[in-house]
Amino acid sequence: MYTPEMLEQMKKQWKSMGIDPNQMLKFMNNNMEMQNNFQSKMEDAVNQALNSNPLLQNMMNMGEGGMEGDMLNMFDDSPEVKPDSELNAEEQKAVLCGANISYNNSMYVNTLSTFMPVDDIAGGLEGAWGISSKEELVDTIEWLAVSGHRVYFNLIWGKLTSLPKAEWRSGISDLELESLGYDDIEESRLMEFARNLLETYSLLLHAGCFTENTTPDLTAWDYERAINLCRFGFDVGYFSRAEALEKIMSLASVMYEKYDSWKEMSFGYLIGFGMWSGDQAMTEDRIEQNQTLLSHKQSPWVDTSFK
Repeated sequence: MYTPEMLEQMKKQWKSMGIDPNQMLKFMNNNMEMQNNFQSKMEDAVNQALNSNPLLQNMMNMGEGGMEGDMLNMFDDSPEVKPDSELNAEEQKAVLCGANISYNNSMYVNTLSTFMPVDDIAGGLEGAWGISSKEELVDTIEWLAVSGHRVYFNLIWGKLTSLPKAEWRSGISDLELESLGYDDIEESRLMEFARNLLETYSLLLHAGCFTENTTPDLTAWDYERAINLCRFGFDVGYFSRAEALEKIMSLASVMYEKYDSWKEMSFGYLIGFGMWSGDQAMTEDRIEQNQTLLSHKQSPWVDTSFK
């Protein structure tokens, strides 16, 4: 703002330069009015954008106490939890028995639906599992429930525990002969899984997955996959809500009997993943994710009793 004294001085200068002071003041007033109108319109546009965009609202408020609700998960490693899940407490607990997989895939850990695109789910079922019908889905879930990959692990673990650790790599060559009497064992997969387990054993050991005098149980590796297959089957229409929940509740009840805690259950999943993948980097990622599920304040595992 200009003081009266400043304006008088400016008028004298304009007059000495041959400029009409009144015309110059009118020009300045018009210019200031245009600037004020422009600023007002910009403020209105920003407010309108904020009112219609929760993301912008939360970003603007980050310095005033942080973000709220589901937006928190955009900026940390929180498990995805749906506050208004359609499932009751027991149903949510059963779905949580598959949380290692749902968390890795950035899905809600406490809902029946995965909320993923149906075409993506159908393509994944067919590409990764060879499932393109309800019958094939039911057969696969039944295979996971009855045998799955844990029959491979039991054979491998039996061999490893009979040998000094220094002889493990040479000792697994005998597994091919030992597998001949098993109808549900493929020799090539058995040898692949054995090598994979040796590649990831050290990581799994340091993560606490192997406990002295306790035989590892890989039921969780097979059953977590089965639980998520039920969720996928519901999303693509192979299962009704009742069918999917009945299977999930049944699978979860077995895990409640097998394990004493979320931690013990998830160790079974991690060992299975290491044996299946043989990838150290991926196994490290799963171990970190598992620790988050066990300890993060937003994780339902923290507040939900396993038993």
